[in-house]
Amino acid sequence: MRPFFRKGEEASFTLPRALSDTSRVLCLDTGDLSDFLFYMPLINAIRRHFPGCRMGFLIPEKHESLVVPSGFTKQFIIYKDGQINPWRPAFGDLLRQLGSGGYDMAMVMSMQPKPRFELAALASGAALRLGPSHDKSWPSINFEIRPPRDKDLYLGDRLSAAAPFLGLSREELSPRWPLPMEKLRQMGQQVHFHKPNPDQMLIGIDPGLGKSGHAIAQDNLLFLARQLTSQLMCRVLPIGDPDDLDRLKQFEVRLSDVPVGLPRETALDMVLLLAQCDLFIAGNTDFFHFAVAMGIPAIGLFTQSDKACWIPKGRKKVRVLQLKKGQKVEMETLMAIVEEVTEGRAGTPASIMTPEQVAATEKESTSSSDPETPDALTADD
Repeated sequence: MRPFFRKGEEASFTLPRALSDTSRVLCLDTGDLSDFLFYMPLINAIRRHFPGCRMGFLIPEKHESLVVPSGFTKQFIIYKDGQINPWRPAFGDLLRQLGSGGYDMAMVMSMQPKPRFELAALASGAALRLGPSHDKSWPSINFEIRPPRDKDLYLGDRLSAAAPFLGLSREELSPRWPLPMEKLRQMGQQVHFHKPNPDQMLIGIDPGLGKSGHAIAQDNLLFLARQLTSQLMCRVLPIGDPDDLDRLKQFEVRLSDVPVGLPRETALDMVLLLAQCDLFIAGNTDFFHFAVAMGIPAIGLFTQSDKACWIPKGRKKVRVLQLKKGQKVEMETLMAIVEEVTEGRAGTPASIMTPEQVAATEKESTSSSDPETPDALTADD
């Protein structure tokens, strides 16, 4: 396979003048949605600072619904898992296709080593190849994103250190995921139809597994949802990975008064709904980090298995509770955090339910077939 890599190995670049309005950039999506999101600030800055720069994306099928309509570019190569296998002819065909793109820069959008995608970056012929640092990254990667001195620095903030080397300022980095405005407007209309009272909050809850493979037990999330609906004028909507529909449905059938008719078939649907939320509660999931990037008030219910580098810091609208197994969180404490991250929205008189509404909600909850709920949120991963 040496001929595929010769062009990249022989190319040279100069920093910080490696990019210009005539550059072509290849972005390789390795399949982890959070990693893609963490590279988005750099992608946004390049697009704005060099408006003539042309971007191409290599993305997996599962991200097609979210990425293609978002307006990054019209140049996409969509791959199946079997194509990223050096022992299959399809991998050689993919490398040949990438090598014909005339790319000046390639980004392996990952925080962890991804050797196959790093080979793809080398085969693209791009002189500048940005990606994660590890002991075998050379020569595939020649612009390494190394762990910072502060190992606890949030992963979503780490790419800011690369900006000056590319002729960009850190102030140009925007973490927001570009969403198609027409689809965003349509989703807003649908949410308004199902929740016509603007004082009624929409609270999203993600019951999915976190990045460490752990999650808060559904019984605890169910208790939390009931407490929120008993104390606030709100509707609760499960939002999460559409590839994990079984877990979402198991959680949803145990909730009451979930807005029906809202599309949630694709990742794009989920992110569009997330953009309509007044509050989002989740473990260390992809959609929690989307909420952080989009500036949506968010509460993270993390486990002890979630490393500190996953915790966003310095954000007024975000609070993370890292709970030990068996640890209880009193609802008064949690409701105070809800009011804090929503900047008082949850504490305004218009959002507080009347005694009659509270009584009706409690009556509905006690009539459910679920077992009796506890008096506090208890962590159980």
